[in-house]
Amino acid sequence: MSSNEPRNESSTNGNGAGSRASNIQKILDRKQKIFQLPRTSKMVKISTYSTCEEKDCRCGGFKLNEEQRKRDESNYSPQNKDLCNNQNCGHPFLKHVCHLNDLTDEQLNKLLNNIVDMENLYISISRQDDMDIKKVYIYLSKLLRHCILTKSQTTVIVQGPVGDPPFETPDIQKIVSNFVFLKYGHLRESSKLDFQIYTELAKNLLHCINCWDFEAPRDRKEPMTIEEASSYKINYTRWLIFCWVPAFCSSLRQFKTSNIFGRTFLKAIYNFVSNLMLSKYNTDKDRERLPAEKLIVFESLPKFLDDFRDEIANDNSAIFDVTFKPIFPSPSTSTSIKREVEINSEQKPCFKRLKKEIVSEDLPDHTVAKVLTRINEDDYKAQMEVLNTVTMAARDEAAKAEEKRNEISFHIIGNSLVKPVSKQSMLWLLGLQNVFAHQLPGMPKEYITQLVFDGKHKTLALVKDGRPIGGICFRSFPSQGFIEIVFCAVTSNQQVKGYGTHLMNHLKDYSNQHEIRNFLTFADEFAIGYFKKQGFSKDIKIARNIYSGFIKEYEGATLMHCELHPMIIYTQFSSVIRKQKEIVKELIIQRQQEMSKIHPGLTCFKEGIRTIPIESIPGLREVGWRSVPRALRQSRSMEENEDFEKLALHFSSVLNAVRQHQASWPFLQPVSSAEVPDYYDHIKYPMDLRTMSDRLKNKYYVTRRLFTADMARIFSNCRVYNSPETEYYKCANKLEIFFQNKMRKLGLWDEK
Repeated sequence: MSSNEPRNESSTNGNGAGSRASNIQKILDRKQKIFQLPRTSKMVKISTYSTCEEKDCRCGGFKLNEEQRKRDESNYSPQNKDLCNNQNCGHPFLKHVCHLNDLTDEQLNKLLNNIVDMENLYISISRQDDMDIKKVYIYLSKLLRHCILTKSQTTVIVQGPVGDPPFETPDIQKIVSNFVFLKYGHLRESSKLDFQIYTELAKNLLHCINCWDFEAPRDRKEPMTIEEASSYKINYTRWLIFCWVPAFCSSLRQFKTSNIFGRTFLKAIYNFVSNLMLSKYNTDKDRERLPAEKLIVFESLPKFLDDFRDEIANDNSAIFDVTFKPIFPSPSTSTSIKREVEINSEQKPCFKRLKKEIVSEDLPDHTVAKVLTRINEDDYKAQMEVLNTVTMAARDEAAKAEEKRNEISFHIIGNSLVKPVSKQSMLWLLGLQNVFAHQLPGMPKEYITQLVFDGKHKTLALVKDGRPIGGICFRSFPSQGFIEIVFCAVTSNQQVKGYGTHLMNHLKDYSNQHEIRNFLTFADEFAIGYFKKQGFSKDIKIARNIYSGFIKEYEGATLMHCELHPMIIYTQFSSVIRKQKEIVKELIIQRQQEMSKIHPGLTCFKEGIRTIPIESIPGLREVGWRSVPRALRQSRSMEENEDFEKLALHFSSVLNAVRQHQASWPFLQPVSSAEVPDYYDHIKYPMDLRTMSDRLKNKYYVTRRLFTADMARIFSNCRVYNSPETEYYKCANKLEIFFQNKMRKLGLWDEK
């Protein structure tokens, strides 16, 4: 990589931070210089990337002639009649900038910011010799180019091809924090100074991870398997897009490495980072000049790095537990320690939507104890067992009962080429081969044999009376975070007994134990129903590049996905849900008993009174009823039962005014699934101004309520998908106020 290219100016030994900071400062200085140019000069700069507004012209930017190119941006004042030097255009300068005249100086500066960033990326592309990195820069430059063409002036969050951050939980910052408490937490009382030292070292480690450059995939010296190399390449690309490039391209939203990556990327880069830190430690000639407190921290570095290396090598370590919580000795100590270990803490960004905080009140302990005592009584259990048998039995209830009586058992088995396999396992594998071949006649027997006995595949075997009667053959891809289910079958004479559901639940628990949260499978038309019952969906929620090239694709089959929750024990799930239902029922019964009271009947109607206020009914307030004032409707000049043609004219005038508003640009067309792949996962009832225009032409809006409901859906969809700080959210607010004012002027708006 060239030394002039932004990425390389902070060299991988960690000592180039000053050069990189200097280079970024130069970029900022250039931007400030451009921002201070006269408005006409800004127009010249933007026009070179602005499309021609002449009908049928495809010119992508105003091209200066040779004489104009030699002039400085600050002293060239073009005339509106100056012609574009592009041979396919030839239209005047005005046609390239007429749509920019309404923009404020702040909006022009945001476009210029995107342009400078795009130009820096173009320079980086020309100086880059790593093709993989060059592809990333090309992709980002095209993205910025698109934002300039569409006048999208907000900070860009890259979405789509590499997934959306965060990519793994817990993140690196949480893992390092967990490690400090797990390994050195005992020092917080006995030796607070030592605890502070290790906390400071943790901060330094995170600083290096967030600021240093990492090895490109082709430059990695550490030996890796094919899967590890593929995983590192994907994560390195994500790191470039979300962490490294945004440092010198402020148009792109920047994230800290420690906030969006987890254990996979940490394991891949740790040896590289720790070796550089130790190298700096061993070669530092100014060590003796450090203050005593800094020297103590400095000399504790090798032990800290070795301890952390040993811990992350343990896949079952508690530092990777999402729910890990340190045990604090007291509230006061807890507060002080939490302040000490807030390592580079900052509020994590919201990527898709903001969830409303739900405030709930816990039940008193004595109430919970009373309910649990009641549902654990023998007569209550007997009654529930009868009801469950008749009406509420889960699909896997019978299978769970058989497993409890040791009539069936479940085993993870597989072949191996590097270590001996027990005779029992080989016999079960042969039996499962026959089960799959018999139940899946569309699969070639040779293919089934190949996968069942392949060392990379495992099989969850359901064994009854000493022989396998069903199983699930699967392959794990820990680096990609998913398990591929290859075959799933139960012998025909043992079906409809809940074995299939219980098999899948055992596999889900196995996957959660290994911290793999996703299942993928290709299901034929006969298996789709079964997988739907097990929580699978045709809606694939992981990016295609994560599983493409790993999972085996079958022609004529449907890809299905199941996402697991780390806190659920699936083999106990139905029992837990049933018990929760019983607890809620018993709570309702107890509440009813507490509130049960018979009031005398109303006699007022016999005395000639025709109506009474609802709040005067005895007992109504005691059960929680509260009066709700009804909003009075103001009179409108245009009711739905009036002339339809007149109503349609009003709708048309409002819609045209809304479309021409400067804040309407995000809502003019339907959202493209190619540009925003997960939009329709969250928005089930999309709406846009073009669709409303089509509906108006088709005489769909026969009432005012239909018209206002569709317009309100545009704004609500925008607020659900986007965060309040985004430009889209702000446009929705502005346009909604404008729409309401237009409707109010026509007498078509109810004040509530």
